[in-house]
Amino acid sequence: MTNLTEQQNEDNQEFLIGDAVVLTSGCKNFISNDLFEIQAKSTDALWTIKSSNHVLLVTNIEIRTATVAELNAKRRLTDAEMALGEVS
Repeated sequence: MTNLTEQQNEDNQEFLIGDAVVLTSGCKNFISNDLFEIQAKSTDALWTIKSSNHVLLVTNIEIRTATVAELNAKRRLTDAEMALGEVS
């Protein structure tokens, strides 16, 4: 089951330089709740992203656009936190 944010990202996987993104469950090799910024487009499916702690090369399926709640929190929200936000 994918949540709405992940579903929206599957429909529109084009990001712009400077977009705020977070890692998804598709990112199997690295776990971080950091808020990342798109730094560069390496190929059609590879992006360079940067947080205050990390610089990563990721594919489209490993990132999604950050939600407003995540921008306010300055980090990726857990599934439980996202569910609470959708209810309230």
